[in-house]
Amino acid sequence: MNNLVYALLVVPMILILSTAIYTNFGTNISRAGWTTDANATYDSINTQTWAGYKLGSLLPYVLIAVTIISVILAAFGISRLIE
Repeated sequence: MNNLVYALLVVPMILILSTAIYTNFGTNISRAGWTTDANATYDSINTQTWAGYKLGSLLPYVLIAVTIISVILAAFGISRLIE
């Protein structure tokens, strides 16, 4: 259970930091001399990276749901032990 609590604290921080780092990285690149293929590759990587971050932003909700389900299942387990 402690591992889930740690994950709930760490995952959002990692998502925030990685988004900030990637955003600053992308804005500081000079693409003036790049070819059309290089720009297309950059745009593809940029699109896929943001899609990954959008998917990763659901992870805290999944961890919260797992925590709630674990608490419910633990409550049922404890109630069976008491009987």
